[in-house]
Order: sequence, then structure tokens, then C-alpha cells
Amino acid sequence: MFTPGTRPRLEPAAPGPAVAVVIEASAPITAGSRRLATVADFGYGVRYSLARGRNHVMVPPGRYRVMLYSQYTFWQVGKAWLDIDTTRGPVLFHYASPYTIYSAGAAGFEPQQRPGRGAMLAMVSAAVLIPLLLVGLGVLLVR
Repeated sequence: MFTPGTRPRLEPAAPGPAVAVVIEASAPITAGSRRLATVADFGYGVRYSLARGRNHVMVPPGRYRVMLYSQYTFWQVGKAWLDIDTTRGPVLFHYASPYTIYSAGAAGFEPQQRPGRGAMLAMVSAAVLIPLLLVGLGVLLVR
């Protein structure tokens, strides 16, 4: 079991032919008007940039703790970890980036729901309702 915030146990990759790994990635996080780059980090300097949809990558056979995240300026946001074993052949897994930079991502062998919808709705609602309440309060006080 992996505890976030600690370094994952890394096993060196076995020599031999590369194994196919298919990563099904959701839509990336949107910060303002730009979409953040989504990254799959297999360790040992094996890192791939992911696009929305199916991403086919090749890695040496071995066991990996894949860290998936989006790069936001200097910070890695929407982190999710998944242990995979490529010694038995090709692997397919899914990554769902969160709606906001404030939530963690979700990774698994089954399709994942994008986390953070509630946080996004709360922020948008607050941005709309607080000014309306202030204007309404101002109108009531002027009367």
C-alpha cells in the first residue's frame, strides 16, 4: 500500500523488449483559458505527456508505481498513483484529471469519474452569489 507523501518503492526494470501500456486519459484541467499538460511518470526518468483519449506508450517489463498529474507552472496538481505490473503483458488503465487544481485525480483499471465537481460548482456559485448578495444588501440599505 502506498501512502501519498512518501517515496514509492521502485524496482528496476527487467531487460528485454518493451511492453505496451495504454492509458485512457480524461479531459485535462483547464486553468483560465489554457489546458494543463497531463503527465504519466513511471519513474527512472520514464515520463510521457498524455493527450485526451487513448495514449499508447512502451515501457520495459517491470513493476511500476505510475504517478499521473497535471503540470501547473511549478506545481504538480491532480496527482493520482497506480501500481501496475508489465511483466505479464500489456496493461490498460484509466486516469481522470480533476475539474480544479485543488482536487486529486483518480486512476484505476476501470473507467474513473472526474473528481472535484462539487468544488468547482461551489466556487462558481460563490463567484455569482456573493456579488448579487452585496448588491441586494446595498439596494436595501439605500431605501
